[in-house]
Amino acid sequence: MIRVRDVTGRARDAAVRASRAAVSRRAAPVWVSAGAVAAAVVTFIAMGGLDRSEVVPTLLAAGDEVRMPLYAVTVLDAELTDEVEEESMSADPGETLVIVTVRLENLTDRPIGVGRAADKVEANLVGFNDPLLNLTGVTLTDSAQAWRSDGSAGTVFLQPGVPSEVTLAWTAPEDAFIDGVVELDVYDAVETHGQILISADHINWQRGDLAARVTVDAEVRR
Repeated sequence: MIRVRDVTGRARDAAVRASRAAVSRRAAPVWVSAGAVAAAVVTFIAMGGLDRSEVVPTLLAAGDEVRMPLYAVTVLDAELTDEVEEESMSADPGETLVIVTVRLENLTDRPIGVGRAADKVEANLVGFNDPLLNLTGVTLTDSAQAWRSDGSAGTVFLQPGVPSEVTLAWTAPEDAFIDGVVELDVYDAVETHGQILISADHINWQRGDLAARVTVDAEVRR
């Protein structure tokens, strides 16, 4: 018959032997190696090794083209002003209108809208949450507006493969541009298709990684 006292004694003796082996000279190299690995892991985590690496955008200037699966954009010029009379836009005290003229090209096989959705396609270029084109580091006070630079009225739609000159306008704090420099962030687009409550052929282009940052000296017109 095996007694509980005998089993307890044997277990205690085994534990003592294991403890002595762990601190013996032969086990020392193993502990040193394990400690070094643990220290390296802690240092890696502390330095942000598990964080997602920050995407560094390509730095560009006016006239440089950015091409992505959804669209291509080239910033032509920029302007800071208090009013755009033909569009019935005006800035309140302490604000300014940031007017950026761009050349846009739709690189897909379906029409897309600028500032609104086209038929079953949401491009999210401007005027939406997380737009693909947005001013760098500026808290906007109103939604972006878009119109054709040739004065054509109505919503801007881009046909596949047809470059169009488009004017984009944002309302922003005046002190955000005291040096007269405007920066535009250009994001890649990720294509997603409709699922629940939306037809399967409905396409929504969502913001991806920051692809480029375009810097342009703006003309100040008051």
